[in-house]
Amino acid sequence: MLLQEVEHKIIIGYKVLQGNPADDTLLLGAVEDHIKTFNHPPRALAADRGFGGSGNESGCHQLGVKQVSLPRKGKISKARKAYQSQSWFKRLQRWRAGGEATISLLKRKYGLRRSLSRGYEGTTTWVGYGILAYNLHRLATMV
Repeated sequence: MLLQEVEHKIIIGYKVLQGNPADDTLLLGAVEDHIKTFNHPPRALAADRGFGGSGNESGCHQLGVKQVSLPRKGKISKARKAYQSQSWFKRLQRWRAGGEATISLLKRKYGLRRSLSRGYEGTTTWVGYGILAYNLHRLATMV
């Protein structure tokens, strides 16, 4: 499952994936979906190491994302280490870590641990209802 989260921990997009595609093949499509939804690219983007390959960082910059926080896999150069040590990069990685808590909450309280519906369409609907309930709860607590 691929989630897109914005300020106030509101989930603006989700995709139930068939099989187990590599994370790095999903990032640019998610940014393009964001652009279609909001008519502008996100100001900042944070993802985990799995999304860091195959030119995703430069691709995000080309799509108009100003700050891209994608840690690299494996041993990194001194220049890359300095880049990843910048305060904005670390702040975005802390935001991303908060997204892991959202995923845990969705599994524990909103039924996303296991779908009780059958098939891909049923699972997609099940996840959609869970995310709808989560977003409604988030909005209600903000009012």
